[in-house]
Amino acid sequence: MAMTLTLGFVGSIRHFLVSAARWAWGLPEPAATEPLVIEFLPRTYSADSACGKKRWIKLILRSSRSQWHLKFTFSSTAIQDGTRPIVAKGMKRRNDLRDLCRCIDFRQIPLLDDTVTEVILSLDPSPKSVKLSYTTQPSADSEYASVISHLWVRTLEDPLRIRFPIYDSSNGIPARRFSEIQDKEELNDSVYKVLLQDDETPYVYKEVERTHYVPRDTEVLEQELRNLDMFRGSTVGIVQFVAAVISQNPYQTTQPGKECDPVVLRGFLLEYHPNGTLESALKSPTPEARERWREWALQIASALAEMHHRGLAHMDLKPSNVVLSGESDAVLIDISGIGGVTRQWLCPEMLESKKDPLSWSIAAQQQNDIWALGQTMLAMADACSANEQKQLLRSVALATTRPCPRIPLSEVIAALSGRPSPIV
Repeated sequence: MAMTLTLGFVGSIRHFLVSAARWAWGLPEPAATEPLVIEFLPRTYSADSACGKKRWIKLILRSSRSQWHLKFTFSSTAIQDGTRPIVAKGMKRRNDLRDLCRCIDFRQIPLLDDTVTEVILSLDPSPKSVKLSYTTQPSADSEYASVISHLWVRTLEDPLRIRFPIYDSSNGIPARRFSEIQDKEELNDSVYKVLLQDDETPYVYKEVERTHYVPRDTEVLEQELRNLDMFRGSTVGIVQFVAAVISQNPYQTTQPGKECDPVVLRGFLLEYHPNGTLESALKSPTPEARERWREWALQIASALAEMHHRGLAHMDLKPSNVVLSGESDAVLIDISGIGGVTRQWLCPEMLESKKDPLSWSIAAQQQNDIWALGQTMLAMADACSANEQKQLLRSVALATTRPCPRIPLSEVIAALSGRPSPIV
């Protein structure tokens, strides 16, 4: 009897503390009798090591009025059953974690609104953790069956959540609703060919979400959006921006959202160019490609010169970042300038340095672009069958891949245009 009273008193105190935290943080509390439904997000289970000392899964917790996005993390030393460590593997480990989620009384955990709450379970208490409340026991063969009563829980905002930036409608950038996107066909990680409602024109959709998202991915897309807007309406060979893709915050707790709730950026639409990449053309040259290598080199050099004139650098110029339009013109893509680099296409001075290539000055980054252009032209020269065109591409490429300072792009453009140039 004394034990029952003690446990009841502890439970009451715990419920009071959780309710007080929810009140202090302004968080809605699910009705005690309202069922909570768990939706596990596909392909989100992961573990950081073979022994599974840390593992996590993402889910949505739904009631009839609200929803909360959660990253559910188990973080502790190896789970022990008596003196024998339990080492579940693969699918069993994932299913055990899901089973544990279904046992937990989430009403006793303060969840954060309009974001992703990371719920961290551990066998080791921390200053901000409380004993885990649960409604049922895990299945008998679960690796958590013997330890659930010893688990501690704490919450925080998931630092690795996808960050959807607020969309500012006053900047004049055209926008389309996320709900208008139809018929997604994946082209690359988070890059899709799409159609819109009542529009038969195909577009490229680049979204904020990625399979392996890191917070900097959002910064890259925001910078690419700024750069694309800079070239909107330009006739130079840089991919054209169509519209920002917006919606209400996907993490919104109360559904549906109010009209005054902020609108967020989900990604953006670009022109779709149907003839593949320059990389594909180099691997399998068509009869038309054999006649256009010099022209494509000129178009790439001209687009690069326009970027440099605006104080930008590409920093990942390579054949896979050049697409061919319906008219078979070369068009630069991925122009954020901060999205990452490919070592194979880095100039020697950056390749040999321990510095992050993106930390170099814009002038040095532009010199890297010129070197990468030269490497691209060497690949074109190797694929070229016309001897005169091959010699021109090779001579220009050699001038752009010499040690700094390299030949200016103005002279590259002059040589490829057939005008007098010291390169030839």
